[in-house]
Amino acid sequence: MDIGLDSDDNSVDDSQDYADEIPGKSNNLTDRAYEVVRKLILQRKLTGGEVLVEGRLAERLKMSRTPLREALLRLEGEGLLVRANARSYAVRRITASHYFQCLQVRERLESQAVSLAIGRISPADVQRLRAGIETLDLSQQGASHWQADDEVHGMFARASGNEMLADTIGHLRVLCRLFEVVDPFNRIEEDRNEHLAILDAYGAGDVKAAEEAVVAHLRNLARYTLSRLSNGLVTDFT
Repeated sequence: MDIGLDSDDNSVDDSQDYADEIPGKSNNLTDRAYEVVRKLILQRKLTGGEVLVEGRLAERLKMSRTPLREALLRLEGEGLLVRANARSYAVRRITASHYFQCLQVRERLESQAVSLAIGRISPADVQRLRAGIETLDLSQQGASHWQADDEVHGMFARASGNEMLADTIGHLRVLCRLFEVVDPFNRIEEDRNEHLAILDAYGAGDVKAAEEAVVAHLRNLARYTLSRLSNGLVTDFT
């Protein structure tokens, strides 16, 4: 699948047009280009190491190079892309070591965020999210799974009242997602149950239990990944 990949070993199908992927909610072309490329990365249509050539990508998206260039620079700043050469970028590869480091930092930050968020999220919002998680399809890890994951973790970060904390958590989650989308995890039911445990503790106003539920969830992710590495089921870029 090609949206402007370089003509090397990372090339894929050159026939598909991605103009329809561009969301229409923004009139700013840079924002629209940013949104579609970010979506393609996080939905695994572009994976670690794939090279994006600015000119060819602009053709695929049917837009001029200037807004696309600005969008790619923004994605580079967020850590989703790295510079491949003067005219192209590559999707960033995250090693297992970096992934574990991100999870470690997230333990501290996200447990603090859920503590700060106590009493700041309405019971109705918690229940709405809980109901959505309970109805997730457990047979496959699709977009709804990732969306629920984003909503749970993002809700507490935003409600913490600390913008720097929320931004840092968001950045670390993007890096974790880059690793997770390269090697999809098959722990949908576990994720669901752990997310529900976090929401239940939060809903009960139990700060300690909510913090512990967040830490347990992230440590379980680390253990699961370590097990997959030990069994050769995860690709580790070194």
